[in-house]
Amino acid sequence: MEVRDINDRPLPDHCDDFLDLRLPVDHSRLAQSLLRMIRDDHGQLSARSVHFFRDGEEIGSWSLERERAEMAFTGPREQTPSAAA
Repeated sequence: MEVRDINDRPLPDHCDDFLDLRLPVDHSRLAQSLLRMIRDDHGQLSARSVHFFRDGEEIGSWSLERERAEMAFTGPREQTPSAAA
C-alpha cells in the first residue's frame, strides 16, 4: 500500500504491506475507506491518495480528486425528488 501527499510523494508512515491483496475485494473502494480513515483519524490532511500494488502493478486506488468527482456526479441525483413524491 502506498499513501501519497498533495505533492504526490509517498507518506512513509502509511506505506507498507497492508493485507493479502489476492482477496476478492474492490481494492479501489478499500483504498477509499483507508484514505478517509487516514485523513480523519490521524490528522494527515496532506494525504491525497491511496494505492494498492500487487507484483508491481496497481490493482486499486483512490484519491481526493476522484472523491470530489464522484460527489459531484452523485450529489445532484441524491437531491432530485423521486417521481412518487
